[in-house]
Amino acid sequence: MRSAIAEAGGHATLMRAPDPLRASVAVFQPQEPGKAALSARIKTAFDPSGVLNPGRMYADS
Repeated sequence: MRSAIAEAGGHATLMRAPDPLRASVAVFQPQEPGKAALSARIKTAFDPSGVLNPGRMYADS
């Protein structure tokens, strides 16, 4: 579903789902590599110790 939405220029956010699905699917639409790298640099600049909501937006953040 997310790939079809992305092709149309949109994105999808998982709002509600059973726990097993939430554990296996990212909450937010995965970012393209350039945006993901920029987001990581911004987060590191504001939170160098990684204490603010670790893993909340993306599993590796």
